Amino acid sequence: MQHSTSTVSKKTYQIILDKDEYGMIFARCNELHANAEGRTEAKAKDSIKEAIELMVEDLGKDKSYSLKFIRKYSE
Repeated sequence: MQHSTSTVSKKTYQIILDKDEYGMIFARCNELHANAEGRTEAKAKDSIKEAIELMVEDLGKDKSYSLKFIRKYSE
């Protein structure tokens, strides 16, 4: 009997990006309760990526994941 190899899909964490009235960008991942901020979207994304890497490691979760960014504001 032959075993078929199934492809395990990577976990995707959804990241919400929002902006306050002062232009500060906030990033949050509700599933991991991770939050970050930055003066630019790129800085906020970098910060949330670092936070998620640490949380995934601390929680013993699979390190094979992707991030999906959802912008809640218009540029």
